[in-house]
Amino acid sequence: MKKYISVYLAILMIISCFAPATVFAADSTEDNIYCTQEKFDSLEHTCAVGTSLYSTGLIINKNLVIAKDGTTLIIKGTTEGNNEVMKCGFTKVVIQRRVSSSGLWSNYKTYNDLYSESNKYNLNKSLTVEKGYQYRVTATHYAKKSLFSTQKIDSATGYLTF
Repeated sequence: MKKYISVYLAILMIISCFAPATVFAADSTEDNIYCTQEKFDSLEHTCAVGTSLYSTGLIINKNLVIAKDGTTLIIKGTTEGNNEVMKCGFTKVVIQRRVSSSGLWSNYKTYNDLYSESNKYNLNKSLTVEKGYQYRVTATHYAKKSLFSTQKIDSATGYLTF
């Protein structure tokens, strides 16, 4: 079964290489932000706490951080690949929230396919959120060297209470 899935995915990726244009649908500019590092560092913030590694060593630097500015959740992240990487970024960035007493996280907003056609991608997003919840962000860092050489690393921040 794994062999069939691998062959199917390989064929799908080969076909996609011949597409006339590249589209990054979820990278909307409506919630992109530009916050100085100095201001960001002065805000209450929390970094990614746990990661899981999937093989190849293409990703040489990564981070994921959230900060609180009033009722605005600021998300910053980086995925950086080695010099052989031709595409990198995030396959998925999910903002989750919970009522502190419930213990159950629910997905609040998701960004898919945030990439650059280079070996580095910087994530900068902001979102106005509701008070009375705890918020965290999970993400999958992604780097691609070639059709058969990719790497993914999962990250999750701690939470902030609004």
